[in-house]
Amino acid sequence: MANGFVGALAVFVYFGLVFASPLVALLAWALSQRRDSFGTALGTVAAGSAGLIASVATAFLLFVSLGSALVFAVVALAATLVLAVFPVLIGQQLLDRWTLLNVDETLEYATLGWPVALVISLVLFVSPGGFGGSDVTALSGLAASVAWMTLVLVVTLGPALAGLGLYHLVERYA
Repeated sequence: MANGFVGALAVFVYFGLVFASPLVALLAWALSQRRDSFGTALGTVAAGSAGLIASVATAFLLFVSLGSALVFAVVALAATLVLAVFPVLIGQQLLDRWTLLNVDETLEYATLGWPVALVISLVLFVSPGGFGGSDVTALSGLAASVAWMTLVLVVTLGPALAGLGLYHLVERYA
């Protein structure tokens, strides 16, 4: 596992994002069924998620220290950008090129593909030693390079590929 407070916090935030991603995607989808656009529904769910992160940072501030609260806030913000915002936006752009969907629908399919990509990345993350052993942070050399590059590709391109698969399933059976 990762060494030090920041490394352990980064792994904790990563696991939190992986386990929260299906809930975020499904809540946004369910809310979009009552709203005009998926983007508006996703924005509402994202605002609620930001509030949850702010409350955890406040708990760190109240019960641990200002430094740990700031570190958590920075790590959570960076992880959210790298593991959620950028992959979904890249997925949306790729789906726009690959399909005839409109902008809102590409965002919807990329968001629904996002949890699939994160779950696959989690499996790859823990695969060197399983859930009780070492993860990719313990690797070194060529093995570490291959593992991290694979994770980057899965997280970055996964929402588009999973969203495209979902799109084809919906088109075939709708």
